[in-house]
Amino acid sequence: MNDARQIGLAVGHPSPARHRANPFLLALALGAPPAAWLAQLLLAFAPASYFCWFGVPAPPPAWLGPLAATANLLAIVVAIAAFAAALTIVRQTGHEHGHSTGGVIEIGEGRTHFLAVWAAFVAVVFAIATLANTFSLHLVALCRS
Repeated sequence: MNDARQIGLAVGHPSPARHRANPFLLALALGAPPAAWLAQLLLAFAPASYFCWFGVPAPPPAWLGPLAATANLLAIVVAIAAFAAALTIVRQTGHEHGHSTGGVIEIGEGRTHFLAVWAAFVAVVFAIATLANTFSLHLVALCRS
């Protein structure tokens, strides 16, 4: 270790601002949007698609429409909340290493900041996926037998 410091290779902790971010909130911001999208897909999109399949003998049940709308709305709300949480953590850990210029990749900000940036990206991607499923469910009426 002393040899590395003598030749200028001393590196600090990879995430010096980790104490500013709540790890539980960061984990939720990373994992909640995909989980909400999966729940929306299983609770709303899959049953609605099943009733549009040829050969289903009965019309869709009355509860399917409200369930689909609720699942879609909750998944979008979760993605928006996760995005807000991720942006909060990004701002809290913005300059972990004290660099004044550059982005996450160029200057190698800390891993907490990196995970928060990815959490924001994940939230946006899964919000778009949920919106795509929502539009496809609500633009095309539930199939009737």
